[in-house]
Amino acid sequence: MLNVAIGDWVVATTSEDEMVHGYVEAIAGQHGIAFVHVIASDQDDIIGHQIEVKLSSVKALPISGLDTEDGVRSMIDIALSIKDEMWFMELTDTLYTLQSSGSKSAKDKVVSSFYTNRLGVDQL
Repeated sequence: MLNVAIGDWVVATTSEDEMVHGYVEAIAGQHGIAFVHVIASDQDDIIGHQIEVKLSSVKALPISGLDTEDGVRSMIDIALSIKDEMWFMELTDTLYTLQSSGSKSAKDKVVSSFYTNRLGVDQL
């Protein structure tokens, strides 16, 4: 029985003992291999590429919706790691909505305290 399916977000360890974070693009169950598209890793040169990992080293990440701040923050981390500015902006809007009832001061607080530093942008 497989512990993951195509499209699942996963973390895994490569044969060189490097951590990878990505999603499953294909599975060769008879060979015990998953093909993972890497979005984050200890090894920068494999980011953005598909790699083979042993199914036994793959762990499915819990499904986290966009209805909690933690879930949205996780998706924001992914948007940042793949440098998807449009998705990042959509997710931060979702985060603002969750955190406040539309108060501009709350929106400014979120941006200046966390994400602008992560993007390397000067404080607002």
